[in-house]
Amino acid sequence: MVSNFWKRAISGLLFVFILTGCIFIHPICFYILFFIINILGIIEFGRMAKKMNIHINFPFCILCGSVLFTAGFLHNYIDYKDGYLFFFLLTFLMAIRELYRKQGNGFQNIAFSYYALLYISLPFTLLIYLPYMTSGQWMPEIIFFPFLLVWINDTFAYLFGSQFGKHKLFPRISPKKSWEGAIGGGVTTILAALCIAPHIEGYTIIDTAIIACIVVVFGIYGDLLESLFKRSIEIKDSGNILPGHGGILDRFDAIIFAIPAIFVYMEFMY
Repeated sequence: MVSNFWKRAISGLLFVFILTGCIFIHPICFYILFFIINILGIIEFGRMAKKMNIHINFPFCILCGSVLFTAGFLHNYIDYKDGYLFFFLLTFLMAIRELYRKQGNGFQNIAFSYYALLYISLPFTLLIYLPYMTSGQWMPEIIFFPFLLVWINDTFAYLFGSQFGKHKLFPRISPKKSWEGAIGGGVTTILAALCIAPHIEGYTIIDTAIIACIVVVFGIYGDLLESLFKRSIEIKDSGNILPGHGGILDRFDAIIFAIPAIFVYMEFMY
């Protein structure tokens, strides 16, 4: 038990250190890290789908996801917009390729391949846009802010849930989560966002409060959805790349659901 705790603690701290460092050091570091995370997420998703006898087209799906993420980065970083044209072309070629794969469940294979792009690659691509929507330039604190809120929410939801949790939030999907934990984590996250607000250039206090609410609500649903995936195929973790924490999708399930909602809010506001 103790060794597992330290394994989880060390891998968790290392994950936070690498993620934070790559976001703040330079945009290229951010791009490289999330380019890799995007690919690993698609691979995990494909392996989960394979347990249901669904075979996504790994080469094409990874290529499409990589091109989509790169197109978003180039659009914002050097104002090169044509990358999305290559992405759209590749998505059609991916569907055509299914005709020649000689795999069963062709319709599901295509559908799951597209959903992998929607579920994993699109949120990471939208993440790149967040700082440029307010100031037109790279602002690492705006990129980092949703991650910090997710970590705060997860930590305090666990603490409140373990101490006061009596009423199950969604027992059919995630029996360990409680309403007490969700409310305690949510309130703490919103208060933390208000305290951080003066240090986030480009966001108002209202912006930080609303983004915190988005992270709390959509983060919970992102977590529950990934739990639904895992329960459907009877596995505990999406992968084992992070000792004690599972896979990429286990670590990013909340953020990949929260980012599109934050993007929509920011698009309406700015």
